[in-house]
Amino acid sequence: MAPALLPGDRLLVEARTYLRRAPRFGEVVLAADPRSPQRELIKRVAAVDLDAGTAELHGDDPANSTDSRAFGAVPLSAIRWRATHRYWPPPRAGRL
Repeated sequence: MAPALLPGDRLLVEARTYLRRAPRFGEVVLAADPRSPQRELIKRVAAVDLDAGTAELHGDDPANSTDSRAFGAVPLSAIRWRATHRYWPPPRAGRL
């Protein structure tokens, strides 16, 4: 997810929003990896298809990202968390 997120960044995430609404374009989310569901991926929502109940998830660095371009759209139910803020390191703290 570089340059938006870098190794060592610590994030505040929440799940309550997605109890009320679907993920939206541009949000940074954590979702179950369709190749290994016990693992989570952090990606940006590139598109949402409410009729099919799926979302396209893309990394910010396409050349170095394994995302929906490789594994396809993920079910909305696979999106577990929304990342809202970075709290560490302090110089990079703020809203995502």
